[in-house]
Amino acid sequence: MAILTIILLVSTAFALGDTMIRPKTPCEVARDAVPHGLVGAYIPTCDAAGQYTPEQCWGSTGYCWCVNSSGQKIPGTETPPGTARIICSTQNGAIRPKTPCEDARDAVPHGPIGAYIPTCDAAGQYTPKQCWGSTGYCWCVNSSGQKIPGTESPPGTARIICSTQNGMIRPKTPVRLLEILR
Repeated sequence: MAILTIILLVSTAFALGDTMIRPKTPCEVARDAVPHGLVGAYIPTCDAAGQYTPEQCWGSTGYCWCVNSSGQKIPGTETPPGTARIICSTQNGAIRPKTPCEDARDAVPHGPIGAYIPTCDAAGQYTPKQCWGSTGYCWCVNSSGQKIPGTESPPGTARIICSTQNGMIRPKTPVRLLEILR
C-alpha cells in the first residue's frame, strides 16, 4: 500500500510539473485586461516567459513600435502602416531612433502614384544618388539629403555617378559644351 501511495504521489507531481502556476507578469496582466471581442483595441504581445516582445503592433491600425522590457514605447521607433518596420533588436540596451532620411521616407503617404520617396542606406543615411522613379530623374545629394546643384539627370540621358572625391561631386558636363569642344 505504501508503494502505491508513493507511485501515486510521484505521478501526480510529474503531471503537475508542467503546469506549475506562476504569477502573471505585467505584460500578461495588460494583455488579459483587454476585454475579449473589443474591436480595434490594442492588445500587448508577450513572449513565452510572459515578457513584452520588443516589437508591439496595433493590429487594427497597422502601427508598430519598439518597447523596453517594461513595455514602455521607445520614442522614434513608431512605424506607420505600409512602411518598413524598424528592427527592435537592442545593442547595449539602446535602440537607434529613426534618422532624418528614414523620417522623410516614412512620411511619404503610400498610395499616391508618382510620389518621390527618399532612398536610405542600411544605416538610415541618404544614399548619394536619389531618383524619382515615376519621372526617371536622378540627382546627387549631400549627407543632409539636399540636392547638389548641377547633378540632375533627366530621363533618357546617361545615369549620373554620385561618387565622392575629397567630398566633392563633379556635376554633369552639359551636352552643348561637349559639342563645342569636338
